[in-house]
Amino acid sequence: MDHSLSRVEGRVMGNRWGVGRAWMCLVVVWLSCDGRWNSLDVLAQGSGCQALSCAEQGLDCGTAIDGCGGVLHCGTCRVGETCGGGGRPNVCGLAPCTPSTCESLGAHCGDIPDGCGGHLRCGICHPPDTCGGGGTPYVCGRTPCTPTTCEARGKNCGTVSDDCAGTLECGTCPDGETCGGGGSPNVCGPATCTPTTCAALGKNCGSISDGCGGTLECGTCASDMTCGAGGVPNVCGKPPCMPVTCSSMGQECGLLPDGCEETLLDCGTCPGDSTCGGGPAPNTCGPASCNPTTCVALGKNCGLVSNGCGGLLDCGACYGHDTCGGGGVANVCGSAQCQPDTCAELGKNCGLVPDGCGGILECGTCSGGATCGGGGVANVCASTTCRPYTCGQLGRTCGTVSDGCGGTIECGTCAAGESCGGGGVANVCYQPQPVCMDQDLGSTLPVSLKGSTANVRDDHLASCGGQGAPDRSYAWRAPHAGVFTFDTARSAMRTLVSVRREDCLGEELACATSGISYGGGARVAVSLTAGQRVLVIVDSPRSGDFSSGDFELHIHERTPTEAGSCFDGADNDGDRWVDCADTDCQAEPLCDGRGCSDVNLGSALPVTYQGDTVHSGDGFQGTCGALLQPDRGHLWTAPRAGTFVFDTQGSDANALYVLTGCRGRELACAASQGSGQAGAASVKLTLEKGQTVLVVVDGMARSDRGAPIRYTLRISEHGAHAPR
Repeated sequence: MDHSLSRVEGRVMGNRWGVGRAWMCLVVVWLSCDGRWNSLDVLAQGSGCQALSCAEQGLDCGTAIDGCGGVLHCGTCRVGETCGGGGRPNVCGLAPCTPSTCESLGAHCGDIPDGCGGHLRCGICHPPDTCGGGGTPYVCGRTPCTPTTCEARGKNCGTVSDDCAGTLECGTCPDGETCGGGGSPNVCGPATCTPTTCAALGKNCGSISDGCGGTLECGTCASDMTCGAGGVPNVCGKPPCMPVTCSSMGQECGLLPDGCEETLLDCGTCPGDSTCGGGPAPNTCGPASCNPTTCVALGKNCGLVSNGCGGLLDCGACYGHDTCGGGGVANVCGSAQCQPDTCAELGKNCGLVPDGCGGILECGTCSGGATCGGGGVANVCASTTCRPYTCGQLGRTCGTVSDGCGGTIECGTCAAGESCGGGGVANVCYQPQPVCMDQDLGSTLPVSLKGSTANVRDDHLASCGGQGAPDRSYAWRAPHAGVFTFDTARSAMRTLVSVRREDCLGEELACATSGISYGGGARVAVSLTAGQRVLVIVDSPRSGDFSSGDFELHIHERTPTEAGSCFDGADNDGDRWVDCADTDCQAEPLCDGRGCSDVNLGSALPVTYQGDTVHSGDGFQGTCGALLQPDRGHLWTAPRAGTFVFDTQGSDANALYVLTGCRGRELACAASQGSGQAGAASVKLTLEKGQTVLVVVDGMARSDRGAPIRYTLRISEHGAHAPR
């Protein structure tokens, strides 16, 4: 081909925007030159070609041609754009962005940019892991645990936790000291001998060793008893009953009582023609005929007596408070006089104690550093000793842990699939795999179950919440058709209740985060057919404060009224009000406090009671704090009119309030400022003799979740000398 034609073709093909004009020119040249190709040299060598600029061609980047054999440099693109990136050559544009994925970025948790202006949600971590906790951003991990030391904890004996799932051996004590002997757990102290008491030994009479070289005087017995007569040394009792015999009574025929528990003696029959009672005395043989006596003739009105002729008379029964022989006359109804108890019989040796007959006993004072009730037993002198922890108080569920007093306690083993401490919390069982159902409750009705979501996984998500909060799930089958309520009243956490059909993949039938008038309880009602199986999930609406802890689950068939079920902790009629808080229970006498108290302290004075709120539930609400915390109620009756002081010195942080009943009026409320003696909760009340109050100790150890506490409740009379 002619080179001039090649140049023309090059210009024509290079000018994408002048294609039409170039072809028209080519046709004109062809026609004017009579079809001779070599005549194109004239056009190529002339000055008629108009070069095109970048702008005229709509180009803004890269290298292009001008249509007349020249080269154009059309510039560069802005940051973020590429030449031809939008799909058009020599035109700046954005290339299509392909977002990254969590997997491609190696991210397991948190929100992270996807590289194209969006964000990726790469999930959440399960406690105790946190996002980035192991040092790698967006990867679940936990901060390496640094074990504490005995010195850092101020301990020098026994076994204690190192706070990292291990234990520390803090040594032994020198001669003359014991671990915890001074009253501080795992700290060596003087090994003083603590004398025992008559009550601790179960003795109530005579003299006995106190275990420390001294002697205890355990009192004397009532007039109708003797010390050791019942066969137990130093315990008052009655001599065993010695039944009479026919020969000892001079009886030779017929039936008569043996004098012990109305057992009958068969004294035989008379020979020949003689008759029983025919002799010179009743129940003796003789030829004379016998005339049976009567109950009236004998002056008897109860029990069995001989009729004198070999038979028995049934003289009837006693009524009311009378007993047969109660007044001291055999087979005659009478009331026994009230025999007041003694301090020794009650095993008490200090303070004021009811005598059982309406009076008050003065049982003395303590000495030698002991305090009245100091050992945790009311009205018994004792020195304050090291108080060992329990597994529940420590929140431990497996393995061996220190009891805080130089000893150890066994907290059990974990279920199949669980590991002890596997979740990063020492001596707590952990299930690493997702669990659809924690327990099958069968078809039991009603259900009242206590559990905890502390240190467990977040396995479920409900329509009304549950993201990031640990949960528990229970299978249950309706025993018959009906409407059933599922509630979490008294729970020491913010709860959510979800009910699913069949299992964790089933349709959600109901979900609620409220429905109970106080605290963190929730309630749903579901209509079920006979035998229908559901999965009941106890969760929390969201992660954060009070999203885990102790809960109570109640399953009941819905009833039209709460009456008759005023102390089961459930909302039976579905009106948000539980037990004595429901107007249906206002006429229930036990709502005065007897039906909802955990401990009845009677009317002892002074009182020193040691307890804890482990698994107690959140049953009461005071005006001075302690929301969503486990608590315990104590019933106490004033032994006489006066002003009384209620305090919790030496306890974990708590609120103390006094009520007139289960949901009665609050008489006083005070909150401690911390643990120990300083700032302990204390209230003072004036009460009438016989007035009964409900004293509630409520936990305040944590502000972010429910936590059980150990406490000491003291009740004393204002103005009286402190019990020694």
